[in-house]
Amino acid sequence: MEDLKKLAGGASALFNRAVQYTGEKLGTAEHTDLDAHFEQLLQRADKTKAQTEVLLKCTETLLHPDPTARAEDYLYDKLERTGLEKKRQRLSNLTQLGGTMLEASAAYGPGSSYGNVLLKVGQTEQKLGDCEKTFVSTATTEYLQPLKAFLDTDMKNITKERRALEVKRLDLDAAKSKLKRAKSEKGKSDAESELRHAQSEFDRQAETTKLLLEGVNKSHEYHTRCLNSFVEAQANYYASCHQYMQDLQRQLGSTSTTTSSLRSHDLHYSPTSPINQSANDSKGKAKVLYDYFATDDTELSLIADEIITVWTSDSSDWMMAERAGQKGRVPMSYIEIIRI
Repeated sequence: MEDLKKLAGGASALFNRAVQYTGEKLGTAEHTDLDAHFEQLLQRADKTKAQTEVLLKCTETLLHPDPTARAEDYLYDKLERTGLEKKRQRLSNLTQLGGTMLEASAAYGPGSSYGNVLLKVGQTEQKLGDCEKTFVSTATTEYLQPLKAFLDTDMKNITKERRALEVKRLDLDAAKSKLKRAKSEKGKSDAESELRHAQSEFDRQAETTKLLLEGVNKSHEYHTRCLNSFVEAQANYYASCHQYMQDLQRQLGSTSTTTSSLRSHDLHYSPTSPINQSANDSKGKAKVLYDYFATDDTELSLIADEIITVWTSDSSDWMMAERAGQKGRVPMSYIEIIRI
């Protein structure tokens, strides 16, 4: 019996809300307006939600430009949360390009000029890929996830409480209309009691909703800190990439200088002539900075970090070198003289 009463009361409340809502649309029923400050809070929440959604979408596009990849990542995230499948690790375009260049370098042979350049560029592209991976991971953790969490929790709670407030507002206005229509003393007394209860419920719900709306300002402060973290991650990413590319340009510039010097030297140097060492030349030690692959039999191939014996030659860009009984010319930009 008690359940039937609750069911009947619920159905009656729904009917009264429907009547009130219809009357408001037709302009025949009273409508309780919220105060100006409350309306401003609502407008700010709506604006924050809309702008956060746009920022989230644009940032996701920046970090994951491929829409197909984004869809796959979204699907795997869902599957991973349910424990059905582990998310696959996706290689970045830079990492894939670097790997392809390294394979091509191996195919041409590291002793060839083209293979040597492919090797250096491929290694750098993979370093850039690692930088990009770190940036994407940091930006996702420090910026994207907080935005998603805000929309999935804070804004959903605000939306839920706003709907509840609208229901309480309809009940309040329906009670006001009922009091106006009451004729008998008992009817007026019952309507007044119902109105007091509806007013109390509305005020309580309005306070709850207001507290959530005022919390949006704290979310702005938190998102500001998250954005600063995003900027720092992006700055570190571009700085690292710039440094890697500068290092690569120095290496490639040395290779270009080596080739140019070799061509000019060939005008007056015969590859078949023996390599002579002057008795007055003083030998020293040098550390190899980068791998170098000899382009002909007058040069000596180098391996990074090894120590070789060097002495002067007739060119300012080259030195004579010896390692394990092998002699040949080496570019000065690839070695560092060890000062004793």
